[in-house]
Amino acid sequence: MKIIYTEGNRKSVEEMDCEAQDAVKKALELVEGKTGFRTYHETWRDCYLEIRIGHNIYTTSIEIRPFEKYLTDKRRKWHNGCAYFCNGIFWASISRIEVELI
Repeated sequence: MKIIYTEGNRKSVEEMDCEAQDAVKKALELVEGKTGFRTYHETWRDCYLEIRIGHNIYTTSIEIRPFEKYLTDKRRKWHNGCAYFCNGIFWASISRIEVELI
């Protein structure tokens, strides 16, 4: 999975507090060797992990998103367009259920 770091309140991961750094490290471990995510009725492949770097855990966001070309193909049928990282696992953005990383 491609990993994209986006500057938020901070420019690098080293500037984040320990809790946010641990969350980023855990998310990177979970997506290692994975390419997408699956819910009970959707499968998204060829996704990227976007990490928006913030000062602490509240201003840092970690999300798995499909590339735009896949969103336009499935626009009429998709429900959960991304998965976000919270409490050590990834959750579907709309249905709020745990996703399976594939």
